[in-house]
Formats: sequence, structure tokens, C-alpha cells
Amino acid sequence: MAEEELKFELDTVSDRNTGVLAVADYDNTLALAKRILEEHPVFEITNDDDKKVAKNLRASFNKIVKSIDRRRIDTVADFTTDFTEQCNNIKVLFDDAQKALGERINAYEEAQKTVAVEGAKVTKYTATLKFTDPKVVDKLTAFAQKYGCELTIK
Repeated sequence: MAEEELKFELDTVSDRNTGVLAVADYDNTLALAKRILEEHPVFEITNDDDKKVAKNLRASFNKIVKSIDRRRIDTVADFTTDFTEQCNNIKVLFDDAQKALGERINAYEEAQKTVAVEGAKVTKYTATLKFTDPKVVDKLTAFAQKYGCELTIK
């Protein structure tokens, strides 16, 4: 099998006014791709030379696949720039509104928690603990602060 650089380029046609985005001369481009694959078929590898040719062919095919994907991505991005911008302009309006509502919901819920605590009948409990580990004092202090408890340590 002879080694050669494969040449394949994908051309596109796009017209934003008519909404056309297509592969230029699709039938001939497809026929060219099939012809290249017929001329460079997948083959059985029987020796190191075949392996080298197969690796180079695979690299060429991979390069073509990547160039097609890159062309597709770039063309679609360019073709849809205005549409994407328009969608984002509309989306941001709703996104800002939902964030503002979220902030107001959170503020209301926090206010309700405060009202509920202030209106609730508070029962005071007293506990006596005896211990010698100073780490327990730190843990009890942290617990009391976290849950809004009054803590007196003697």
C-alpha cells in the first residue's frame, strides 16, 4: 500500500436571509468521500509495513473527520450568531426575574422563621454536665451558637 496525503475539504453554502445552511454540492462531495474510501479501503494488516500504512491512513481519516466537525461547528456558530444573541437577550430577562423572585422568597421565608420563633412559647431547660475535657467546652459552645441556645459554663 502506498502512502499519500489525502485531500478532502468540505465547502458550505449559507444564506441567513433564506435560512439555507448546507454542504456545497453535496452529491459530488459525498461521491468524492466514497471514492476516497474505495481507493483506501480498510485492509487486513499482515506485517509491520501494513501496520505503518494503516496508522497513517487512520491518521488521515481522523484529520478529515476533525476538519469536517470544525467546519460544521464554525459554520453553524457563524450562521446562528444573531439567533443566539436574540435568545440570550430574551432569556436574561426571565433569568433576572426568577433570581429576583428567589431573593424575595428567601427573605419572606427568613422573616416567617423569625416571626415563628418570636411567637412560639419558649420552654427553658437547664442541664448540668460534668466533664474534664476542654474540647467538650468548644463543641458545646459551637453547638449552642449554631442552634441559638444560651450556654453558661462555670
